[in-house]
Order: sequence, then C-alpha cells, then structure tokens
Amino acid sequence: MTPRHFRFFVATMALGAVACTDVTSSTPSSLSQSALGAALSSVPAGYGDLSTSYVGVAAANASAAGLWIGGGRDAFFDHAGMMGGGFGDAFVGGITFDGRGGLHGPFAGGLRCAGAFDATSGRVVCPDETRGGVTLKRSAKYTDASGAAQQTFDSLTTNTVNLQSQLAGTITFDRAADSVDADGREGGEHHWGRGRGPGGRLLGDTSTILTATTTINSASSRTVSGLAQNSTQRTVDGASAGTESTTGSSSRGDFTATRAVGDTTVGVVIPIVADTRSYPTAGTVIRQIQATLKYSGEDAVTLSRREVVTYDGSTTAKVVITENGTTKNCTRPLPRGPLTCS
Repeated sequence: MTPRHFRFFVATMALGAVACTDVTSSTPSSLSQSALGAALSSVPAGYGDLSTSYVGVAAANASAAGLWIGGGRDAFFDHAGMMGGGFGDAFVGGITFDGRGGLHGPFAGGLRCAGAFDATSGRVVCPDETRGGVTLKRSAKYTDASGAAQQTFDSLTTNTVNLQSQLAGTITFDRAADSVDADGREGGEHHWGRGRGPGGRLLGDTSTILTATTTINSASSRTVSGLAQNSTQRTVDGASAGTESTTGSSSRGDFTATRAVGDTTVGVVIPIVADTRSYPTAGTVIRQIQATLKYSGEDAVTLSRREVVTYDGSTTAKVVITENGTTKNCTRPLPRGPLTCS
C-alpha cells in the first residue's frame, strides 16, 4: 500500500466512524448498551500485527480470538483504564533504552521478516502471510540521516523507518471449538472457551451465538525517526484504521455487529536516555472505537468511546475520554498508574 493509498484508506475509515457516532436510533430498543461493552475492550483480530497504540491479537491467532461479539479473557481495559486491550508500553515509558542504536528502546527496529528490496518503491516487502482466512501484507522503508534509502535495517545508521501493514480476511465462528476450555476439555456451557464467554454468549446479552462470520479490513502506517546511534530523541507519527463486520444467528435471532477502530499518533517525542525508561514529552495520541449491534426486527444500538492522550513534558499524561457523548478529563502517571478523572 503506498502512502497516498493508506491516507485515503484511513480517511475513508474515519468518515465511516463519524457517521456512526449516534448512541442509539430515535426508537427505543430492548437491547441495552451494556451488551456492547466487550466491543470497547478489544480490537479486531490481527490488530496485534499493525503499528498501533492498542494491544491486539496477532493474525496467527485470529481464528481463536477474532470475535469481539463474545468479549472474553483476552479482551480488557488495562489497569489504567485504557480501552482496546490497553495502551502500548512504548507510549507510556514502559520500555527501557538498554543500549544505543535503532534496536533498543521504544519503537525500535524494523520488519520481523526476511523481506525483499523493491528498487522502484525503495521499500522492503515481506511475503504475504495467510492464517485462518486472514492475509497480512507488510513493508518498510529504511533511510539514513541524509535521507538515502537502505536495503536493510542497520542498527547504527538507519535513522528513519516507515512501517506499513494491511490485513484483510474472513473468520468463521466455530461453536464446537468455542466450547473447549483453556485446557482442551469439553463443556461449553460451563467454561469460557477461547476467550469468548460461556457457551458463546453474545456480548453482555443472554443470547447464544449459533453461527457467525466476521470480515476484517485493517491497515496501519507509522514513521519513526531518530533511530541512528547518535540521536538524542525519537519522533513518532502514524495512524491505524480497521473495520470489522459480523453477521450470524443466535438464540435471539439473526444479528449484525459492526465495529470501526482507529488511532492517530502525532509528533510523539521520546528523549533517548541510556538504561532508562524514558516517557514521551510531547505529542498526541487519539484513539476511537465505535460498535453497533442489531438483531433482526429490533433497532440497532451503538456504543462509542474516544481517548485523546496529550504529553506536555511532565510525568503525567492528560487523557480526555468521551464515551457516548459524555466527556471527562483525566490524568495518567507515566509510566504506570491508574487514571484520575474529574
């Protein structure tokens, strides 16, 4: 995916997300918003392979953890109260600079594959990977301090890395597999089974999933500069965007469930300090999830949450959270600590 195409992809995702920001339709529904709670605690399958602030599941495990419709053990807010599996350690000063050069510290390194250099694009391209119906495409562009392209990542001279990933595919819900507990024992009505709730329960509702097919389409692009050995700080910019659409049947009837997820990182600066967990001192991270669930013959219900994290050079990040139209102002200690909100 070229940078221009990625920007179009993200813009399209963002427009679709904005269009779904209404909390409910004008007609009351018997489905409560609490039934969508799991949608905010996770991100689409494969998001763990993207460059993002969320903590997601890799595509290799997509078939086992792909359905947000059941929530489960792998879906959570972190201890500080951040959605989407939590806030990545690199964004809060949770990773130590245990040496100098581009292989150490937050946002270090490049692709984790034996990629081939494309002289036309100046990018290193990984072979496509397909797991469980989901295909992952990845590439990187490496440049030195003068801006010259490099065919491989060099831990001493590579100064800027742009990583791009794209993920697409379809996952089919396997109710038989979902009835197996963590130790491989049968007993779906009494065990969690692959992280999606007892007996394949649908979100916080009482219905049980019978069949479901989920289509995902996600992408990310992140640029990190200041990786060369003598750099004094790193600067991070990027964005991710993903959509997830599920159709299926349940004990309550047929249903559709959709979710739009994204984040944007703008000018996040991290000073390079040897043998220290250095936290960001400038920049902003914006995170947003919107989910909608609709049963046949009932009105759709939508749940949304937006988190805006701002760094100002202090040991505390400012976090503004807007959920279903209600905003609260919070702070979060760096690198660890709970949110304090007013």
